[in-house]
Amino acid sequence: MLGKENGSRIRFFGTRINLILAVLALIILIGSFSALVYNAMSTEETDVLIVNDKEYDWGSLERDLPMIEHEGRTGISLVALLEDAGVKDVGSRSFRFIGADGYRKEVPGEDIGNGFIVIEEKKVVLPGMAKAFWVRDIVEIEVI
Repeated sequence: MLGKENGSRIRFFGTRINLILAVLALIILIGSFSALVYNAMSTEETDVLIVNDKEYDWGSLERDLPMIEHEGRTGISLVALLEDAGVKDVGSRSFRFIGADGYRKEVPGEDIGNGFIVIEEKKVVLPGMAKAFWVRDIVEIEVI
């Protein structure tokens, strides 16, 4: 009889632990889903790229500016875009690339000489730099 009582306590304790673990898993799952929903809602969709306070329509960029190809990717030249936006001496300046989700990276002008923006992806590609500097869903380029 004593053995049966101990077995019931162990089973009850094990069931309680499983319940706690299930509740924790549910909280983590809800938190992850909430983060995904928040990110999707806070991502700004735009058909405009702002460069040095000048607005560019994504549709016109490909027509008006020279294209660069690198390792199978094609896009508009960052240097040509910045010069068109009125930036003088691009190599001696620094730039902040800002994505729709708020992600931002600062890059010295000397490192963007062969950089470009892939129009279809709205992505800054900087060959020779870590991919952490390749900002996707770009909405603005600031001169700093």
